[in-house]
Amino acid sequence: MQTKNLPVAINLLMQVRKINQVHLPMGHSFIPYEILLLVIYHHLQNEDLTVKKLFHFGSYSEMGNRYHFKKLVERNWISLQAHPNDSRLKLVVPSEKLIQAFSVITDNLNLVFPELFNSG
Repeated sequence: MQTKNLPVAINLLMQVRKINQVHLPMGHSFIPYEILLLVIYHHLQNEDLTVKKLFHFGSYSEMGNRYHFKKLVERNWISLQAHPNDSRLKLVVPSEKLIQAFSVITDNLNLVFPELFNSG
């Protein structure tokens, strides 16, 4: 481990958490945060994400996932759509609220750590 980079990494993680707390429903559980990350990631990759697939990605219990998933739907962070090819499946998609929140988070992180976003 390169300990000289450790303070930089810790600072980055602290800034990410601080910014996320302002713009996302961050509570005492990492489950909603993980769900939101998976939903926005699949959306940005143009990949379908079903409810079943979402729960298989998570590292938490199905009961915990379902509770937080339901709350995120109720609070309009994510929504469900009918699958175009299989009526038994539901697709999980980000709401406009979630897309806007991640846009603001990215802009804020870009201000704090421009070298991470302007390296390409």
